[in-house]
Amino acid sequence: MSEAPLRIVVVDDEPLARERLRRMLGQMSGVELLGEAGSAPEARALIARASPNVVLLDVQMPGEDGFALLRSLEPQPAVIFVTAFDHYAVRAFEERALDYLMKPFRRERLAGALERARAQRRDPAALARRLDELLRALERGGGPPAHHLERLTVRVGNRIDILKCAEVLWFGAEEKLVFAATADGRHYVNFTLDQLDRRLDPARFLRVHRSAIANLDFAESLRPAFAGTYRLVIKDAARSEIPVSRQRARLLRERLGA
Repeated sequence: MSEAPLRIVVVDDEPLARERLRRMLGQMSGVELLGEAGSAPEARALIARASPNVVLLDVQMPGEDGFALLRSLEPQPAVIFVTAFDHYAVRAFEERALDYLMKPFRRERLAGALERARAQRRDPAALARRLDELLRALERGGGPPAHHLERLTVRVGNRIDILKCAEVLWFGAEEKLVFAATADGRHYVNFTLDQLDRRLDPARFLRVHRSAIANLDFAESLRPAFAGTYRLVIKDAARSEIPVSRQRARLLRERLGA
């Protein structure tokens, strides 16, 4: 008995990217393209209507990103992230993504990802075990990614800008949103502080508070505050001050040679 085709939805805000995926899928057997969407709301409606078992999903889109869309889906189909940026890979697997394709990729790479989707249908527990092993390796510091995060992408209006992590003064969180503070202002990023803490270069960055990670290259001075806490003054035009918790103060003082 032949295996049922994979029922696929493509979600990407770039028409050319959707066209390329449509062309690749058209050259493959055992797949059925149910439709395309260019935004998270459009995709949510399409997925609810079509009930795909695989979604090829871009990360960065206007408004809601691919991660927000994935978290809102119930039940969740198998998701293969398709993106031009490598630094979302860890988060993608934390969100239980099936695979992660870096643009531009060859048709053979897409075919391999779709074969994983077929394997998941045959044995869902096997994929869950593979993802758990990967995440444990990442938590131990083994496995990908072997390099530190060097760049971030941020959306400025309709434009996507690339920030070098070395130029970020500090990372902070407010109302569950994480931002990168630079000389030009604050830019919201698609990472949690815990994820950044694992990915950033520890020779340069230090978690000084549950709500802040400082780039020590831009540390100017350390000012005592209340009950053993401190304020770290940053070398920027505003002389910004970052809270330093009592638990992290000793390590920060050691790193600064204070």
